[in-house]
Amino acid sequence: MIESHDPGPEAFKGISTACISDALDTFGINGGLEGLKPLGPGMALAGPAYTLQYEPVPEGEAAQAGEFIDEVPEGCVVVIANGGRQYCTVWGDLLTHTAIIKGLKGTVIDGCCRDATAILQTGYPLFSLGSYMKSGKNRVKLAARQEPVTIRGTVVRPGDIVAADDSGVIVIPQEMADQVYRRVREIEEMEERILLDLRNGMPMKEARIKHRYNQYALRVNA
Repeated sequence: MIESHDPGPEAFKGISTACISDALDTFGINGGLEGLKPLGPGMALAGPAYTLQYEPVPEGEAAQAGEFIDEVPEGCVVVIANGGRQYCTVWGDLLTHTAIIKGLKGTVIDGCCRDATAILQTGYPLFSLGSYMKSGKNRVKLAARQEPVTIRGTVVRPGDIVAADDSGVIVIPQEMADQVYRRVREIEEMEERILLDLRNGMPMKEARIKHRYNQYALRVNA
């Protein structure tokens, strides 16, 4: 039996987002951020969200780049809600180097980054809709920080745990971290038993029935 404990955000790094998604499904929670992908293969992160909300600059007005990086605590994941805009960017190489110096875990953008080559060279984990070269200066502005934001239909609150890998980005409500972690462990152990039986020649259907694979199907308030 898996004991209850406070796993902390770091415990989710290295756990596949697919497994986390299956665990969230059993609680009726959709934590996926659709369409966000790693800038490069093999990138992964896990940490508490530091949220930022951007909005368009009204026509005829000017706005400087958003100044926020100095306030982000060590160990956080920067989560930028830029409304899926791909005509301008809100993250580049200078922010990346600063984030590395500060010990941040990575960045998630509902929009685009730029300076992709330079960021890839650092290995800094960055997940976004893509890359583009145009600056966000005078196009979008920072409207709020450390408030709940909505990304691809999913609400991300400050302190929620953000995990990401090659399969995408997922958000775990901070108050559910212990329950989700224990469910993840259950699913991992169940899948290991299924895999062992498959390697020993058991048909997939039989192995899934034997280990009650479908007990982890979507259900509400499990």
